[in-house]
Amino acid sequence: MTRIFYYSLALSVLCFLMSATAGCQRKDGIPVQSVTGKVTYKGEPLEGALVSFDPIGASGRGAQAYTGPDGSYTLETYAANSAGAVLGDYNVFIEKNITVDQQGNEYTEFSPGGPATKHLTPKKYSSINGQQAVLKATVEKGKNVFNFDLED
Repeated sequence: MTRIFYYSLALSVLCFLMSATAGCQRKDGIPVQSVTGKVTYKGEPLEGALVSFDPIGASGRGAQAYTGPDGSYTLETYAANSAGAVLGDYNVFIEKNITVDQQGNEYTEFSPGGPATKHLTPKKYSSINGQQAVLKATVEKGKNVFNFDLED
């Protein structure tokens, strides 16, 4: 009886370790490079903005991140399950939006009427309506730092 217990315990530990390490592996072996930076708007750190690197051309993988309280971000390529971006040229889009009610106040579940989107950053930096990218970046081997200062 104790032998069966130890075998099942060993099997359980082995299965746990295999599943835990499987999540640490890149999904499809995509090599990425470190990409970090800061986003400011009118000279002030921009918190909670979505930074999107969209590959230029037919092939490639995009990378995204949200900015922290100091405006800093670290890109992640989700298909690679790793921080960073694939080598190449990118259109960069940065946007911060909130959901508001009909009076323009931040929307809650108790707000009257339906929600709408309010853009807190200039639309020229966003990807809405297929706009041309104002910002560009090229990810190269090594550490890449891209700081963006948005203006009206």
